[in-house]
Amino acid sequence: MRSLLTVADRLESLPQRFGKLGAWLILPLIGIIMFDVITRKFQFMQQWIMSTALYEFMSPTKLQELEWHLHAALFLLALGYAYTLNAHVRVDLVREKLSDRGQAWIELLGICCLMIPYIAVVMFYGWTFVHQAWESNEASDAMTGLSHRWVIKSFVLLGLFLALMAGVSTLIRQIVYLFGPEELRPEVKMNMLTSAEAEHLPKIDEGDEDNDIEKLEGHYDDSEIVRGG
Repeated sequence: MRSLLTVADRLESLPQRFGKLGAWLILPLIGIIMFDVITRKFQFMQQWIMSTALYEFMSPTKLQELEWHLHAALFLLALGYAYTLNAHVRVDLVREKLSDRGQAWIELLGICCLMIPYIAVVMFYGWTFVHQAWESNEASDAMTGLSHRWVIKSFVLLGLFLALMAGVSTLIRQIVYLFGPEELRPEVKMNMLTSAEAEHLPKIDEGDEDNDIEKLEGHYDDSEIVRGG
């Protein structure tokens, strides 16, 4: 069973590396957005660009399309990485009230019945989506837009593959946690458990009146609380 945890760690390392690498795309994305906004605000800058050879690479249409290309790539590269950290939003109506084993069972069933089948179907049709763009050398519908549309479409397959690796890694951990020896459970990284999430919250000492939830209930409109006093 311990060897399965090693496999899970190796599978998880792939989406984590790509996620951290993809996070750097936020810097050019911010820079391009700022440049686009500034040149639109000051028309003389845009007119100057239009009168030079730079317009072929920095037209407003190209900049706008590059913005959403970078945003899509950033999201897709971080998809699997975020799952390994349990950073995706969860709407828990039942799960949070269950025991750790109950939550692990829900995660295992969710991965097997929902996550993996969904990714498999989308990747199956996504391959055709990318292949057609490659064969036709698909470009933007706009005259001055970006070409090689297959590049950004390929990120759909890459992002889903990384999410699949993250899902399989988490699935292996659920199996070890649920069916493995009890002495091995403390070694299983279970970020998705509510108890694990609580470990990251600041501890409140008993008798700390400033953080007494029961005393604060019903006083959310108190002016001192609103002002942070």
